[in-house]
Amino acid sequence: MAKLPNFSSQFIAMSGGVDLATPPIAKASSDAIMALNVQPLFAGGFARIEGYECLDGKIVPSEMKYYHIVFQDLPPENLVGIEFDLGGKPAKVIEVIEHTVTVISQPNVTVFTKQSITIGDFSSVITFITSSIGDVTKHRTYLAKAFQFGVELTQPVSGVNALRGVVELNDKLIAFRDSEDYCNAFICDEVTGWAPVPKTYIITVSISNHPEYLIDNVKFTVNGQEYIALSVNVATDNQTAVIISHTPFTNEQQITINGVIIGKVTNCDEVNLTKGGVFEVIYHNFYGGVDTQYAYACNGHEVIEIRQDGSIIPISINAKYPQHITSHKNHLFVSFKGGQVGHSLVGYPTKWSVLLGAEQFGLGDEITALSSTAGGVLLICCENKIAALYGSTSDDWALKDLSKVGIQSGTLRTVFMPIGISTSGITRIDQTEQFGDFKLSELDASRKLGFNPLDNKISFSSTQSNRNQIRFYSSIGSHICIMLLPDGSTRSTYFNYPDKLIGVWQSNQHTYLAFNDGKVYRQNENCYSFAGKPIEWLIKMAFNHCGSPTTIKSWHSAELQATTQGEAKLKYRYDLDYNATYHATQLNKDISIFGGGGRWNDAFWNNFLWSAEDYSTPTFQLNGYSRNISLSFSGNEMYAPNFELTGLILNYITRRLYRV
Repeated sequence: MAKLPNFSSQFIAMSGGVDLATPPIAKASSDAIMALNVQPLFAGGFARIEGYECLDGKIVPSEMKYYHIVFQDLPPENLVGIEFDLGGKPAKVIEVIEHTVTVISQPNVTVFTKQSITIGDFSSVITFITSSIGDVTKHRTYLAKAFQFGVELTQPVSGVNALRGVVELNDKLIAFRDSEDYCNAFICDEVTGWAPVPKTYIITVSISNHPEYLIDNVKFTVNGQEYIALSVNVATDNQTAVIISHTPFTNEQQITINGVIIGKVTNCDEVNLTKGGVFEVIYHNFYGGVDTQYAYACNGHEVIEIRQDGSIIPISINAKYPQHITSHKNHLFVSFKGGQVGHSLVGYPTKWSVLLGAEQFGLGDEITALSSTAGGVLLICCENKIAALYGSTSDDWALKDLSKVGIQSGTLRTVFMPIGISTSGITRIDQTEQFGDFKLSELDASRKLGFNPLDNKISFSSTQSNRNQIRFYSSIGSHICIMLLPDGSTRSTYFNYPDKLIGVWQSNQHTYLAFNDGKVYRQNENCYSFAGKPIEWLIKMAFNHCGSPTTIKSWHSAELQATTQGEAKLKYRYDLDYNATYHATQLNKDISIFGGGGRWNDAFWNNFLWSAEDYSTPTFQLNGYSRNISLSFSGNEMYAPNFELTGLILNYITRRLYRV
C-alpha cells in the first residue's frame, strides 16, 4: 500500500526587524529582508508606520466627520462637490442618494432637524441627520474624503520659503517662517488660524535710582500707565538696563517703579529675528512656576526664549553664531560656531553675565550636539571628538575628552542612552558601572542595515518614547526607524514620505514635520495616510528553508497571525528559492484580516478577567516546489486603522534531496 506523504509545519514569529547583512542560508526566518513604511512592535511583529496631518489651529483633519442629512425635498445630484456653510463650519457635499445628502465637515456641527439650510441653489428642511453608517467600507471611504477635505482647508504659515521652526506650548503651536526682511513668528488660533505673535520691544534704560527694583516681571509706570517687564537685564555697573516689553516707548520717557523714578528710556527697538536660520528648540521650566514651561531656541543668529502666548524674549550673549542649545543642571547651555560653549546663570536663562556666574569653554573643534545625560553629565559632541562636562556649577566644572569619534550634527537623541550618527555608523554612548565614565559602541542595527553614513545622508532625528524608537531622517528620503530593546539589541525598518522632508522638530508630546508647502505637519497614530496620500507599505520575509536547506519541499499553505481594528485588506505573494529566475504564477493576491474584539475568562459572578485580544488567522494557498520560500505582504489602503502582523505558519510536504 502506498504511503501518503506527511505534512510538516513551521511557525515563524516575526521579529519586527530587517537583516540585510547575514547570508541568506544563515538568516533567521523571523527577520525581514525588506520592510518599508512599517515599524517594529516591542513584543515582536510589524505595524504600519503612523501617518501625519497638517494643522493651523482651526482645522484638524483627523477629527473631520461626515454627516448624512435627509431633506424633505428631493435634492439634485449636481450638488456633489459644492462647498457651503454648515452650522458655521465649512462643509462639502460628497454624495447624493434620493433624499439623503452626505456632507463632510468639522466635528460638533450645530445642526438640528426641522432646520432649513441652503446648499448652492438648493434649500430644504432637514428631517433627519446622523453621523454613522453600518457599512464599514463606505464609512472608511467617507472618512478618507473628510480627512482630505481637512487637508485642503488647512492654511500654510504666512511667508516665503521653508518653515524655520515649530514650537508646541500649552497645546498651542508657534511656527517660524521667513518674510522678505525677517523671520516672523505665528501662533495658531481656533478662529483665525495662524496669527502673528505679540510684538516685543528691547528698551534701553539709563538708571538714575534704585537699580535693585529692576527685576523680571516687575510692574513699571510710564506716563501714568502701568506695564509689565517681561525680562530685565541690569548691567554689572548698575548704570543701564535692558527691559523687554510688549509696548514701545520713546526716548526720554521716565520709568517709575514703586512711585520712584528709576531712570529714563534712551533707546527702543522692535525684536526682529534674522531670516534664513533654522531653529533648534528645547523645553524647560527654569522658573519653577505652574505656567513657566517655556521653549528656548537658537537659529545660528539669535538665542530666544519663547513664552506660551508666543512672546519672543531675546537673550543677549557675548558670542556670535549660536548653533546648538540644551538645558543642564538648571543652566541654559548654548554652543557657538568655532567650538565655544557657554551657559547662563543657574535658574536664569536670560542672564549671561560672566561676573555673576556665566561661563564659556573652548573645545577646539566644531560642536555638533549638546545633551544632558541622566547621570548629570553634559555630553558635548564635536565633529571629531566627544567631550563630557562634569560638575554642578561654574565652581566645579571639569571638562574631559571621551572619544576621538565625532557625532554628526542633528542626529544625537536619547532613548535609554544617547545615540547618534558617527563616522563609524549608528553609535550609542553608554555609561559604565564606574560613575561618570562612558564608552562608545556600535548598534547592531548599523550592521544589520549595512548602514553607511556617507550614503544615507542623515539630516534630522526624533524619538518615539512610547515605542522606545529613534527615527533618523535622510535628505535622500530613505528614513530609518530603530527600536531599542532592554538587552541592547535593536529592530529596524525603513520608511519614506511622498514629499521631500526639510525640517523636523520635537516637542514633549509630538513630532512636527515640514515640507516645501509652508504647512506644519504632525505625526499622529490616528492618521492613516500621509496627509491624504496613501501609505504604501511592504514586508518581505527572509527566505526560509525550514531547517533543511538541501531538501525540496512542496508548499501547501500558510496561515498569517494578525490583528487590526475591524477589517484590513492586504496583498500577499511568495517567491521560491532566492537564486531562482522564476516566481509564483499568481502574484499580489488579496487577503483580509480582522480584529478589534477579545476573549474574556469568567472567574467569578459579575467579575471578568481579560484573556487575550482577538487574532485573525487567515489561511492562503501556496504552490510550487523549492528548497526555500519567501512570503511578502503589502497594502496601500487610503483609510484603514493600523494592524499588527506577528507570525506565520508554513505547511509543506518534504519531497526529496536537491540534486545539483
